[in-house]
Amino acid sequence: MERNLTTLPDYLRRRHAEIRVFDAQAALSIEEIGDGNLNTVYRVSDAERPERSIILKHAPPYIKILGPDYPLSTERLTFESRALDLYNRLASGTVPVQYDFDVDAAVIAMEDLRDAHVLRDDLIAGTADTAIAEQVGQFMGIVHSQTYVDNIGNATAQHYRQQFANVTMQAITADYVFTFPFTEHKTNFWTPGLDPDVQHLKVDTDFLRQVEHLKRTFLTVQQGVIHGDLHTGSVLVQDNTAKVIDAEFAFYGPVGFDLGLYWANYFLSYFSHQGNLRVQSALKTAVGQVWDTYTAEFTMVDAGLKSETLSNIFQDAVGFAGLEMLRRLIGAAHVKDIEGIVDLSRKLRIERTALQFGTTLVKQHQSLSDVAAILAMLS
Repeated sequence: MERNLTTLPDYLRRRHAEIRVFDAQAALSIEEIGDGNLNTVYRVSDAERPERSIILKHAPPYIKILGPDYPLSTERLTFESRALDLYNRLASGTVPVQYDFDVDAAVIAMEDLRDAHVLRDDLIAGTADTAIAEQVGQFMGIVHSQTYVDNIGNATAQHYRQQFANVTMQAITADYVFTFPFTEHKTNFWTPGLDPDVQHLKVDTDFLRQVEHLKRTFLTVQQGVIHGDLHTGSVLVQDNTAKVIDAEFAFYGPVGFDLGLYWANYFLSYFSHQGNLRVQSALKTAVGQVWDTYTAEFTMVDAGLKSETLSNIFQDAVGFAGLEMLRRLIGAAHVKDIEGIVDLSRKLRIERTALQFGTTLVKQHQSLSDVAAILAMLS
């Protein structure tokens, strides 16, 4: 059922007993917020007591930004709801509290982080708080280690596989991260002048072989519950605390994917701040701290953790980071860290350097052994 500003008040009155935030007859103020590609997000407030507010997230049966001609199952919100429940159980306080999930209407009611701001905007402004990076590293470490197949037994792992068999969203990611950017696809675009670099990628057999290897890993390896879209735009910062949002891509897969996406967006921010050594130094420190806090959580769960376990996760993460960087430069979804650069010659310089770095990560991911080796490659 479609939701809009006209029908929402009636819907909320019918659902007030489940949401348990507003009185049935409260006068409500409703505004559409956010600029997501898939879903519609509203802030709903009590007009007389505006401190009482919630966020409503609605999944239409299509890709919101493209319209009804591009159908997409509303089941994506079911997986997000399950992820919110899991995150609040394993890592309380790291995600918004979920008040209600209406599966029939495809609507989640959740905590309103009204005073929060998007981490990506902080990084663009040059505020690289390493404490936030540590918190996100810890969040990933907690969730991954406590759902990791070797730590939880076959029965529990099978339960998670069934609960997070998010094949539709997984397939979308496979297309837009691993396939489309390196083919002649209509959704790809890049800065004029980058054409030679892009065309070289498409005929680099060593690179393409590594892409296929990483794609197989993404589609077949089942290690733990992953967020599936964990970038700096899906982290909010409120009172110096990181809050992870937008988990509709969550599935049971290779845990290095989350790490790789998160790192990649720090790397892109790093290149966007070319010439600002203070910010770049903080971003490099943050990348290392993500890994340190991540591995600490794994060691806490399994004191006898085999070194090859973390080594394999690390190498997967490096390869995934390279692919995420590349698809953000030449694929369908770019980042405003770089798209916001007005000077086109500077933008092209930055993108070419970032593209070369991302390509190296993909091609060398199986031989890189620690964060220090990656950071040493940054210029």
